Amino acid sequence: MSVLFDLYESMLAPRQREVLDLKLHEDLSLMEISERLAISRQACEDALKRGERILRKLESSIGLRKRILEEEDRAARLAERLSSMDSYNWREVRDMCLKILSPVLSGGDAEDGV
Repeated sequence: MSVLFDLYESMLAPRQREVLDLKLHEDLSLMEISERLAISRQACEDALKRGERILRKLESSIGLRKRILEEEDRAARLAERLSSMDSYNWREVRDMCLKILSPVLSGGDAEDGV
């Protein structure tokens, strides 16, 4: 939830953003948050639940976290392939790296063959 908050916090209402920030980054209880923001515990809980639901919905429709994870995986596979390169297999490694990069280069979700 913390990662989703960091990605999409600007799309939340101010109260939801405040409550989620205090819960996720300062690890405050609902009671501590409600005291700090001078709102009822129920209002705090409602803002938290609504904010979490919105974050999940945003990720479901936009998929930014998923794409970031895919790119991190792609970078790790590239690094692994490149570290195995030597003077005998460089053409094969080059071709595999280009295949891994093909979705990025084509701007879509082409298969990377690995």
